[in-house]
Amino acid sequence: MGKRGGAIVFRIALWYPDFVTHIFSICTPYTAPSKNFTPLEVIVKSGRLPNFGYQLQLVNGQLENAIQSKEQIRQLLNGLYGGRTATGEPGWDVEHGIYLDRLHRLKDTVLVSKEMLDYYADQYAINGIHGTCGYNKRCF
Repeated sequence: MGKRGGAIVFRIALWYPDFVTHIFSICTPYTAPSKNFTPLEVIVKSGRLPNFGYQLQLVNGQLENAIQSKEQIRQLLNGLYGGRTATGEPGWDVEHGIYLDRLHRLKDTVLVSKEMLDYYADQYAINGIHGTCGYNKRCF
């Protein structure tokens, strides 16, 4: 199984077919091995995978620069967990990424309790979101 490492899941199945009996991946389509590297920006902007647009935001440094404080981290997590503005605008979508201008206007998500959101914000505040964004920079 894989989400963050969906591409890795597929490669392990290719490299170790006697070891892997079943495979599933969430939100990561299979991409056959290629001798030519195609940058993520080309893949997204060509329309092949517009739903990976949010990953461009993860690798360009915009989020790391904008999300610094514990409150900003909490707002980010709230948006990722479905928080919406009073008029129903989402905090993020897959093609755009995080709507930084909306985060402070989001109502609390119903998907995660306030206590859970506060806990995760506390944990992320220790080192910031660099690790999360850094993973994507290394992969793309």
